[in-house]
Amino acid sequence: MVFGLDNIKSVLSEDAESHLSDGYKLIDVREEHEWNAGHHSSAEHIPMATIPEKLDTFEENEKYIIICRSGNRSGKVTNYLNSQSIQAFNLTGGMREFSQYSENIVDSTGKKGTVI
Repeated sequence: MVFGLDNIKSVLSEDAESHLSDGYKLIDVREEHEWNAGHHSSAEHIPMATIPEKLDTFEENEKYIIICRSGNRSGKVTNYLNSQSIQAFNLTGGMREFSQYSENIVDSTGKKGTVI
């Protein structure tokens, strides 16, 4: 499988919470230690390396926002999912930027999280 960055659809960090309220699903593709330190409370954790084997968890009629630390890994995953007929959008700026707009960042214990 090849992850590319062709014509990526994206969502701005400042607009992400409203998209989540509209029913978009947030998928965090970072590594476990990054997730444990801080993630959005409504996100689902699917590390980038496992995306191909988890394709059956994505539904064609759903919309997904894909997030990582800075937007690079999530951009690659977004491109891959779009090539598989999944409606995916890269969250520009990743968790580093999104954490400035969201108060819903928690660690693995549910306390206020940090982005590493």
